[in-house]
Amino acid sequence: MKELVIKNGLLIAPANGFRRTRKDILVKNGKIAAVKDVIDWEGPAVDASGCLVTPGFIDIHTHCYPGAFLGLAPDVLGLERGASTILDAGSTGADTYEDFRENYVKKSRTKVFTLLNVSKEGLLRGHELDAMEKLDEAALKATLEKYPDEIVGLKARASASVVGEMGLKPIKEAARIARETGKPLMVHVGNYPPALTEVLRLLGKGDVVTHAYHGKKGGILTEEGEIIPEAKEARERGVLFDVGHGVASFSLRVFEKALKKGFDTDLVSTDLHVENYEGPVYSLAAVVSKVVACGEPLEDAIHKCTYVPAHHYGLTDLGEIRVGCVADLNVMELVDCKEEVQDSIGDTIELSKKLVLKKTIYSRGEESEIFEQNP
Repeated sequence: MKELVIKNGLLIAPANGFRRTRKDILVKNGKIAAVKDVIDWEGPAVDASGCLVTPGFIDIHTHCYPGAFLGLAPDVLGLERGASTILDAGSTGADTYEDFRENYVKKSRTKVFTLLNVSKEGLLRGHELDAMEKLDEAALKATLEKYPDEIVGLKARASASVVGEMGLKPIKEAARIARETGKPLMVHVGNYPPALTEVLRLLGKGDVVTHAYHGKKGGILTEEGEIIPEAKEARERGVLFDVGHGVASFSLRVFEKALKKGFDTDLVSTDLHVENYEGPVYSLAAVVSKVVACGEPLEDAIHKCTYVPAHHYGLTDLGEIRVGCVADLNVMELVDCKEEVQDSIGDTIELSKKLVLKKTIYSRGEESEIFEQNP
């Protein structure tokens, strides 16, 4: 449809000054055309009374290339779970990106951007950085140059199960290539070696540490429960820290302790893939509900999966409720509940409130559609 109005919603878009602010939104030709107290309207409308209205969620960590061993179709992990924009985080490399782009990115309703794996094979089979011949720098740079607007960053996994005997070497190469190409690097941190402290020293402004609150040995907390100095130093250099829930990479207890120490997350993402999309991760709304239960203010959590990723990765006119922006919007209820949910290591927390997705408005070109969510 070309035009519709979202009526009576409580807007959450801190970058635009909205913190549960009641407004109407006019959508016209795929863009936000007006945000007003009241818009007189007799055409197609969504009644958002009693609901929160946010920018369309942007999930910066998914695996949406079915050709990879963790991958599912983009719309399954994106639009069907309330994220109108997603980033594939390293499922593809230089050898596999064209297939991903032609057969999945271009055919999905969800907007898809890519963090290209520094390994030429991406996540075809795992262990993608256990030999330096798997890193084809010339092919990597050529792919980046060919698709500068679609590939918005690089990805590398700094974990023993990935790098094998190579240790820190492939991560050093990834950091160097990121600096040379001007693309931010997202680094998966997990099982030692390499040590998190060593990985952090390689990263600079704009790089992202995902799975930052994983709860494994050698993580972001010292044995005494303090934030490791290298994490503080990295943040001072402009490194960003991301939740990246995943199947084994988010600890509620670690996140709670980090919050109390003043080391909040910068970004909220899911790491959705075939092994966790039916639990314990489910959706970005579910992850937001968990971090809010840990003490994160709801408005801040929404900001960190809308405006912050859009701004960081240069996703023009996304992540805001502002005239002229793409009309991607979520309509959700914040419901009272008494529900026990798990993190990725088996610990639980009881939700007293949770986000329930109702509708996602998503826009392509001059057309907008309403996707009815099934909570």
